[in-house]
Amino acid sequence: MTDVLFVCVHNAGRSQMAAALLDHHAKGRVVVRSAGSVPAATLNPAVVAAMAEIGLDLSKAYPKPLTDEAVQASDVVITMGCGDTCAFYPGKRYLDWDLPDPAGQGMDAVRPIRDEIERRVLMLLGEIDAGVVVRSMRDEDAAQVLAIYQAGLDGGQASFETVAPAWEDFVAARLPGHRYVVVDTASGEVAGWIAASAVSSRCVYAGVVEHSLYVSPAHQGRGIGTLLLNALIDSTEADGIWTVQAGIFPENAASLRLHEKAGFRPVGVRERVGRHHDRWRDVVFLERRSRVAGL
Repeated sequence: MTDVLFVCVHNAGRSQMAAALLDHHAKGRVVVRSAGSVPAATLNPAVVAAMAEIGLDLSKAYPKPLTDEAVQASDVVITMGCGDTCAFYPGKRYLDWDLPDPAGQGMDAVRPIRDEIERRVLMLLGEIDAGVVVRSMRDEDAAQVLAIYQAGLDGGQASFETVAPAWEDFVAARLPGHRYVVVDTASGEVAGWIAASAVSSRCVYAGVVEHSLYVSPAHQGRGIGTLLLNALIDSTEADGIWTVQAGIFPENAASLRLHEKAGFRPVGVRERVGRHHDRWRDVVFLERRSRVAGL
């Protein structure tokens, strides 16, 4: 089983909530630990109360010190503000969740922190269950990314394009901070990718992007599309982008369902908007408006 360690400074709030939520949702499929670089004497009472609201009892939990042994035993180490005090060991997967500190906060402030931690925990569990890792796209991924792109184009339901571009053109057309791949942890293969492009150079559209998402035929049915969309939504909202849009052929029912599940709504159908393999094609136009950015 995957062993996950959550670390914050006092192990009295964020890391305790994360550990309890992952343990609850994983139902024994993941080994979960938490620790603090400078552990407090007791848990934050507001944290205990906020978790009790959703049926998780932390009344008997207590802060624990961070040890080298705990880090060495872990496959994934998730830090939450412990800085340089967290031990680093090669071969571990490190994530840093930048979250507000609930110390000294009341329930109104702790609830959204709890809910954001739960959202991230569910995304992490999705990766673990699927046996994959989501990370930023790199130049060394070029051959696999373009091969997946071409396989999608060859299927006839992905795009008006018929030939994947050269890597230099691919990179130039897509925003560097919003390109992700899913990598199979067993084989090291890229299983899918997502990337966003600006829709206009006009400043009024600075918060609007269009994205492309492709999953390898060999890795379909593993929830990879959802993981990629979640990663893109996270990065675009953190960057102040308020609208992500997409154009999908109406025949691509699986992609339409995937996007609607992720919060995209159909805006309309552009009828006979372009020719593809000698026939006119419609395109369903969808968008997702952020509830965080651009309000």
